Amino acid sequence: MDATRFGLFVAEMRKENHMTQAELATKIKVTDKAVSRWERGLGFPDINSLEPLAEALGVSVLELMKSEKIVETNIQCGDADIIVTDTIKAAEHQKQVERQQEKRMILITIGALVILSIFALLIDNIGWRMEDILFTSMGVVLPITSIIGFFVLLIISLIRRVRGKSCKQTLIVALVFGGIVVVTFLVMFVLALFAFPGQR
Repeated sequence: MDATRFGLFVAEMRKENHMTQAELATKIKVTDKAVSRWERGLGFPDINSLEPLAEALGVSVLELMKSEKIVETNIQCGDADIIVTDTIKAAEHQKQVERQQEKRMILITIGALVILSIFALLIDNIGWRMEDILFTSMGVVLPITSIIGFFVLLIISLIRRVRGKSCKQTLIVALVFGGIVVVTFLVMFVLALFAFPGQR
């Protein structure tokens, strides 16, 4: 299935039905940005969206997948199988590409945070004593970089969600960073209780 041809067909059918991208998006419960991406040939809808999309455009699912109106009523079973198989392959390929993009974005963020952590340790004149390194890395660098990582990945996942892209992995990693912050502060609190027992 060709993404450009599919997009042109969706746009044509949408206009025939006198709908804006936003109205079509509302009908099938996706964002207008997702509809825009499809119409520009930048992707395909999720398999679960094909039937509602076809219904909203007033065409059959087969016509939608074939990206053309079917005049004849006797469609060869083999043709239908090929169209369905091509559509499923295209949707799976798109999901795989989006997952790879998401993983790449996560790795870039984590890499930037590691570099930021190393830079922060080098700037801080800690004298390279083990207790100073542990205190600075556990008490300062780790919480700050984890907070930054949490918010950066949370924002990235929200942007991906709004654009109709996969954001599950990004959200999970953001929550891991949030968990690191909570655990670090709990550990520091417990250590402070034991280090300064008389000052409670």
